[in-house]
Amino acid sequence: MKYNNIIVYLFILLFILVNIVHSNGLFDQLFKIQHTTNIDVKLIGFDSLEQDELKILLNKLNKDYSPTVLYPKLQTIDLIKQNHKFTITEGSHNLNEDIKAAVKKYIADFQHRSTLKQDEYLVPFDIVDNIIAQDYKQQNHISYVVYIINTIYDREDYSRIEKYTYSQLNSTTINSLHRDGIDLVDHLCNVKLWQSKSESPKNSNNSNDGSGRYVWIDIGAETCTYGPQTKGTGLISNDQLPHTNSRFTKKLYDISIFFYHTIRQLISPPIYQIPENYGWIDLEIQLIMIHDHLVGQLEVSEQFDWESIKEQLGEKMPLLPNQRISFSKREVSLLNNLYAAQIKQSSLKTHHSALKGTQQFLDSKELHHWFKVHIQKFIPSYLDDPSKTIIPIFLFDISYKELLLLDRYYQAVSFPDMIIGIQTQSGLMKIDYQCDKQLGINPMDATKPILQSLLMTVWGVGSNSLVVNENSKQIENNFIWNIGYNPSNMFTNLKDLSFSQTDSAIRNYLYFDIISSIDSLKSIMDHIGDDETWDEFTHSIDNPSVRSIDSFFKSINSTITDINSNLQLHQYSQAYNSINQLSDLAMNISSVIHKIHSTKHSYLECEKSTFLLSEFISISFTTIIVIYFLYKVLKKSLF
Repeated sequence: MKYNNIIVYLFILLFILVNIVHSNGLFDQLFKIQHTTNIDVKLIGFDSLEQDELKILLNKLNKDYSPTVLYPKLQTIDLIKQNHKFTITEGSHNLNEDIKAAVKKYIADFQHRSTLKQDEYLVPFDIVDNIIAQDYKQQNHISYVVYIINTIYDREDYSRIEKYTYSQLNSTTINSLHRDGIDLVDHLCNVKLWQSKSESPKNSNNSNDGSGRYVWIDIGAETCTYGPQTKGTGLISNDQLPHTNSRFTKKLYDISIFFYHTIRQLISPPIYQIPENYGWIDLEIQLIMIHDHLVGQLEVSEQFDWESIKEQLGEKMPLLPNQRISFSKREVSLLNNLYAAQIKQSSLKTHHSALKGTQQFLDSKELHHWFKVHIQKFIPSYLDDPSKTIIPIFLFDISYKELLLLDRYYQAVSFPDMIIGIQTQSGLMKIDYQCDKQLGINPMDATKPILQSLLMTVWGVGSNSLVVNENSKQIENNFIWNIGYNPSNMFTNLKDLSFSQTDSAIRNYLYFDIISSIDSLKSIMDHIGDDETWDEFTHSIDNPSVRSIDSFFKSINSTITDINSNLQLHQYSQAYNSINQLSDLAMNISSVIHKIHSTKHSYLECEKSTFLLSEFISISFTTIIVIYFLYKVLKKSLF
């Protein structure tokens, strides 16, 4: 018995030693960022039983998960936890009646029918969106708001129910096109759901212009089948979305699935990548148009909308307090710029296909290589000011009628340090996507692909269609929210950003700063635990709020609490200031550690933890050997 007690005691000692080495794992548990997102759910036209059941289903979606970074390697940010808090309320009777009356009136007055499905009436999205936007603006929302419209028809209307769907064109455009007899949906999708566009931080919050942080779905409406046509994941059909005609259980289940995708793709989407130029203060986005005609020779058919890009990024993109963004434009010609001509020529490739025949294309990687080599020939000041970040957009503007794309498929490609795009004068180009029929895109206008590429390069914001399969952990597509205000949306020609892109952009940057600050503090904790006693450390640091390990933890915890609150309230500037407090604390403590090291062991100049895995293994192995020999000695002495 005595022998057993000694052995147990020795193993407890070993466990304590190992636990002390790993005690800073407690740091990760104590100082995680908890980003809670408030979501108000407004049920319009639902009965009390449906409301109660929906509350149960939606509350099951409220679980913690870590933000995901998709590229270059799929990974999670474990220091941050996201969760969603639902508040479910009944929409007012007046709101319900206003929506029903507006849709019914439009159908009765105009009798517009979908050109793809003649049994469906076509209603412009703004007929409902204007009413929803007005209701949204009347509330002082700190939340995202999801409006779920049950149906525009009452039970007594069931004998005369008409099918209807929503166009992504507004009422002014639709009425004008109908007067001119033009096919409305040649390359557009009809939908049953909508997202608000981004609100400009510079403008008043009271304008009823369809901006804000809200989405709506009319489950009584129809939608087309949209997504990939012949191959790929993410196809969306009417059966996959909630519908009034579904049975009670399926209808509510489909609504909860709709919420899941809305949360993971629109409200808290994954981070596409950590930008190479993250941390910029002064950013200049410089457009370099490369024409195949002389500069100054205007083309009537040129449709690239540089002003729209400047408006979306310059006026609607929220910036950190110390950031500024500017735009500039230069034009060169392949006819008299030798570098541009040679870069294009060296990147021109030919592809042979039995289906498409011979097709020329530009190799984007070749273009990127040569533009990088000769960057100062196009931007002489590129390296002049180290405090300024320049992101060039090299856009080929080609006049001839044949189709020419990047890598055979793309109008624009995002690189870590630049964007490369192309537009030609060829006609409508068929692509492998559908809205009940095959879609086409306009090769003469690269505005939306360029805008989406800028979001990826500068802010790490990707397409809303990208999702991670929770079972296979593979990146897949789901196109449910690739409609409306979304630059990656090939299903309409709208060029505005939604709240999803702008909120993601500023949130990504704050997350990156949080990771950097907390990792620095954790490294310092490891270092102090290994090399300095807290008594030595607190006597050296000139910070009255940090006089013990307890006060150190309290200082960090208080700041993190402020960050959590600021993120929840969309107070991004205040969150940034709180994150800076963590950074300042880390820098101050780091300088003290350097000072202590220079006194105690001047040969060592390292801010990282001195704990190494090899040392731990060696110590553990030695301890086990000691225990083994001690066991032998005890065995002989006891027996």
